[in-house]
Amino acid sequence: MAVHTFAESFCPPEAVISGMCTAKYMKPIETFLFLVFPGIAAILVVLLPTLVAPSKKAAVAVIFFVLGASAAIYMGTSLGEWVILAFALVCGAATVWFIYVNQNKKAQNT
Repeated sequence: MAVHTFAESFCPPEAVISGMCTAKYMKPIETFLFLVFPGIAAILVVLLPTLVAPSKKAAVAVIFFVLGASAAIYMGTSLGEWVILAFALVCGAATVWFIYVNQNKKAQNT
């Protein structure tokens, strides 16, 4: 919301209708924000629990990916936001893969 508010602060007064910025540059910014921030949330849903897990980080990552993916699928399908859903799932899956690869590298080094 802060990024959106910051972008709206540059809106010319003639483009403000009922308190909403209708400038042409706002639609791509909103599209970008609605795509990127769910992806960041998906990364954090998987990453943060693994940072506090003492061991079995890959298993924790998979569990939280499944939980987060279930919530994302429910919200994405009910809203019909297929691109945002796909991007969030890809971000979460990539985070699981990253954690799995790093855990295996650490296991091989010890």
